[in-house]
Amino acid sequence: MVRKAVIPIAGLGTRMRPISAVVPKALLPLVDAAGRCRAVIHWILADAAAAGIEQAALVVSPGQQQAVETYLDAAGQGDDAADLPEVVFIDQPAPGGLGDAVLQAESFVGPEPFVVLLGDHVHVADAGAKGCLAQVTGAFEGYRGAAMVGMQLVGPEEVSRVGVAAGEPIAAGHVYRCCRLIEKPSPAVARDQLVTPDLAADRFLAHAGIYIFKPEIFVDLRELGDDGEHTGELGLTDAQQRLLARRPDDYHLTTIAGRVYDVGHPTGYADAQHAFRADR
Repeated sequence: MVRKAVIPIAGLGTRMRPISAVVPKALLPLVDAAGRCRAVIHWILADAAAAGIEQAALVVSPGQQQAVETYLDAAGQGDDAADLPEVVFIDQPAPGGLGDAVLQAESFVGPEPFVVLLGDHVHVADAGAKGCLAQVTGAFEGYRGAAMVGMQLVGPEEVSRVGVAAGEPIAAGHVYRCCRLIEKPSPAVARDQLVTPDLAADRFLAHAGIYIFKPEIFVDLRELGDDGEHTGELGLTDAQQRLLARRPDDYHLTTIAGRVYDVGHPTGYADAQHAFRADR
């Protein structure tokens, strides 16, 4: 089983300024239909625990830990304290990209498969479905490949904002072998290179913020960091492309029955709040 989660929350939240200058975006509140007011990271951790995650590493920037730790200590005093996994904090000393944040957690992960959850993405499952993370962990446990990445269907108007993949259907239950992966393609590139056979016209597989990897992904991340041609931030997508090239038969995708919301920008945050009030 997948027991560990790595959740990078070190981003500066520039799209949510000025509020993010005072409140870390991981602590922005979301209220559900029952009136429970929880921070974004609280909802992410509760969903992780419901999917069987026992330990979660929060990758934080310098000075960020205290506010998040204070919140989680308070949450641990409430009625739903048992719903949270054990939490540890890992420092990301300087901004280095999502791939660098994940690499900081290598010793925490150890030899086990693990899930990467984006600290500014929340999920709402379709009515009657398991939680979105539980759907992806279930798919991983059925295939045990090098990767199982949660995907959602998007139209051409959205592809330039997300990572998009082409898949080859391999089984019932919406599981695919990944054939190609491109970060934020144009609609023209998506139509030309990222068509998945069993999807309707102009529907594409886009990353949904849930990534399960075996620890070998750290090999790709370290190689990127050591690559003399690599400059700037260390991208998780770059490491995924290397992993896909090495393990083309074992890199899997699965579509989630639900919707992901990026709370790192105002519109996504507003949409998430509406969805939580209506559906949680």
